[in-house]
Amino acid sequence: SRYSDDSLSFCDDVLEEVGVAITPGVDFDPERGNTTIRISYARSTPEILKGIKRIKIFMDEKKYL
Repeated sequence: SRYSDDSLSFCDDVLEEVGVAITPGVDFDPERGNTTIRISYARSTPEILKGIKRIKIFMDEKKYL
């Protein structure tokens, strides 16, 4: 929640800007999920690490902190 209070918009921005698909928490928790995301680990370790690095770049550039 310290990064965004709109998980759907946040996930859309991440996908559009760095090409990483993450799921908004609201899909899993309609009451509190607007401030959380879900990440799937159903890929190889190198692919997961690449995705995490892209998300970090996105967050650093957008100053979501």
